[in-house]
Amino acid sequence: MTVLAAVLALTVTASGWAVPPGAEYVAMGSSFAAGPGIPPSQPSSPTACGRSSKNYPSLAAAKLRLALTDVSCSGATTANLLTAPQHGQPPQVDAVTANTRLVSITIGGNDVNYVGSLFAYSCQTSGGGAQCPSVDQAAIDAALKTVHTKIGNVVTAVRNKAPRAKVLLVNYLTILPRTGPACTGVPLTQAQVDFERGVARRLADATRRAAAETGASVVDAASASAKHDACASTPWMEKYNPGQGRAGYHPTPTGMAAVADLVIDQIS
Repeated sequence: MTVLAAVLALTVTASGWAVPPGAEYVAMGSSFAAGPGIPPSQPSSPTACGRSSKNYPSLAAAKLRLALTDVSCSGATTANLLTAPQHGQPPQVDAVTANTRLVSITIGGNDVNYVGSLFAYSCQTSGGGAQCPSVDQAAIDAALKTVHTKIGNVVTAVRNKAPRAKVLLVNYLTILPRTGPACTGVPLTQAQVDFERGVARRLADATRRAAAETGASVVDAASASAKHDACASTPWMEKYNPGQGRAGYHPTPTGMAAVADLVIDQIS
């Protein structure tokens, strides 16, 4: 290391932005952080959270040698991160302390019913009939107009508790192919595909806007996975597979490992 490089390294550490080995890392978010259906589950984690020991926070923390507190939970909304308990655990932001040096956040999808609407449409198209949920496109559109503010509020709350922490907004892996029709195992009409692509694009835009307005960093899993959707030859995303054990329309183990690498690259 040159003298200049050493001085720069010391400067970064002194500024509070370095994340050295042993530092406290809090992982917050919904199912795309928790990793439902990817074994093994984290010991003592609420079963309903679906928190995997192979999710991206766990994999990144192991490689970076960080002290991980993982409070991610399937089904979480921004309210569950800020004020609303979920499955017996307090709001996720409660895990953040003044000593926290890294926080990753994957949130917003449930606020706009992103994956929920994918399941609803797939159920309808697969012949599920009256048992399938309905999709309120107008409500989703309205939610997408304000979700950047809700994501930004999470970042602000984290910064208030941990002013020295580096905050990463990790967006959602790409679920559907960005062009063309869906594929076998992704039972959506073209109109449904077009609508859901718009939801994904606007959610990614909202995450970037929240980051720009709060000074957080974006880990762009959506772009990195553009060629690894559920219909790709090397998918990072599960197809619609009710009753098959793995969580449909959620990251595969390979997808989780890829997001972990993106997080590590951002820290490095």
